[in-house]
Amino acid sequence: MSLISGCAMMESPLKNNGDESTKGTVRIGYVQWASAQASTNIVKVVLEEMGYNVETPMLQTGVMYQSTANGKIDAFVCSWLPDTDRNYWSKYGDDLVELNNNYTSAQIGFVVPEYVEIDSIDELKNYKEKFGGRIVGIDPGAAQMVVTEEEVMPHYGISDWKLEGSSGPAMTTELSRAINNGDWIVVTGWKPHWKWAKWDLKFLEDPDEVMGTGEYIKSMGRPNIKEDLPEAAAFLENYRINTEQLSSVMLKIQDGMDPEKAAKEFVENNRELVEKWIP
Repeated sequence: MSLISGCAMMESPLKNNGDESTKGTVRIGYVQWASAQASTNIVKVVLEEMGYNVETPMLQTGVMYQSTANGKIDAFVCSWLPDTDRNYWSKYGDDLVELNNNYTSAQIGFVVPEYVEIDSIDELKNYKEKFGGRIVGIDPGAAQMVVTEEEVMPHYGISDWKLEGSSGPAMTTELSRAINNGDWIVVTGWKPHWKWAKWDLKFLEDPDEVMGTGEYIKSMGRPNIKEDLPEAAAFLENYRINTEQLSSVMLKIQDGMDPEKAAKEFVENNRELVEKWIP
């Protein structure tokens, strides 16, 4: 794997300007997905305990990949592969350092309330009026939105429907409103996410597997991260989390707890797990 040398603009992670209380600054980017927010804050809390100052800029997916590839971001823990982020991976993958698969049972797809009387994406075209001819999406730059518009909708004969770009929180607001009214709605959804614990939902089957057969979430680093930030990189290589663990943090955030506070509580209550991550 080739590595670019675009890190001159980065302050050396070992420089602390005389402040012996910190090992330097680590920048962990993330996208506005509930799972990414929860996971990134867990990583932030642990890295701070390890002695780093941590910044967590929220970015669109393409910008996150590009910024990590060119060294402006040190790492991110929300790369969805092999399907969701495949376009960004094909563009920037040669300039990224693969650290590990931190979550191995991810899934994306079209999500509807359980009471909706269809079970497959292939059936959507027959119920345009019932759904209002719309699919409620997330941020327009998200890879899932690109796959939905360019591949899924044409394949299943719903190119004349409107794919509404919004955000993760806006999507769940629309979902909540529809469920409260008993309306039919289809959204671009994924697991892990707190909405599965809050409402009775189901993925519409993707019979031709246009969205793939399953996903994993990877941790990615910038060029030379292992040389420049060996301890932080080793931690990210060890960091793994399961559905129950991640959902517990997501639910607290959704219920109004500050994301960092929710992550701190998780770290404090799961010391045995955290000790396995720290090199």
